[in-house]
Amino acid sequence: MNTSNDIEQVDIKRMIEIVLERIVSIVIITVIFGMITFALSEFFITPKYESSITMYVNNRRSDAETTSETKTLSSDIVASQQLVPTYIEMIKSNNVLQEVCDVVKEKTGEKFTVRKIKDMLTVEAVLNTEIIRVSVRTTESVMAREIANTIASVAPDKIQKFIERSDVRIIDKAKLSTAPVSPNVRNNTILGALLGLVLSISFILLKELFDVRVKSADDLVARFNLPVLGTIPEINVSYDESAHEEDTYQ
Repeated sequence: MNTSNDIEQVDIKRMIEIVLERIVSIVIITVIFGMITFALSEFFITPKYESSITMYVNNRRSDAETTSETKTLSSDIVASQQLVPTYIEMIKSNNVLQEVCDVVKEKTGEKFTVRKIKDMLTVEAVLNTEIIRVSVRTTESVMAREIANTIASVAPDKIQKFIERSDVRIIDKAKLSTAPVSPNVRNNTILGALLGLVLSISFILLKELFDVRVKSADDLVARFNLPVLGTIPEINVSYDESAHEEDTYQ
């Protein structure tokens, strides 16, 4: 016998019925959560802008003054890729960022600490290449571009002082970002609506699961697996007071 499977199918069917019975409430809660997250993202979270530079790094200079060989070998590429983590750490070093702070202060009058620049900074290697991407994220788009381009002007000379015969070139300078990268209002609204949907369905199903009241004969059969011999019907009797009074006085 497939009694357990039948019960499971009935339970799933019942759950679907419960959800459909309360679909209006679920939709309302979903919309409310979506509207709340939209309002928070649009009006209460400060937008941030990002500007990036890309740098090409090599383990040796390619100019004629340092070497007569201009041909790039595969071993040079591998060596350059292995040095990329070293270049990244040097870009994030206090030595480099302190000079960035000084230059930015001289140009714009804005005073930044090394710690604050580090909080804005993301330095990462482009996968399987000798290219490094440096991104600056802040609440002011102009300042993000200024800091990124300052790093582009300061970092190569600093790196070449510490690593002899190194070659660091700027591929792309930072551009002014016109659209904020965070918060993502659209994604946040969708996630908020999904959260409202999940929470509303979960609450409804859990409420039904913990409701141990017996509401019908079918509930007795499903819960205790016992036959129902009979039921007492609910009889609604209307009582006419005026007619009763007339009968009393006659």
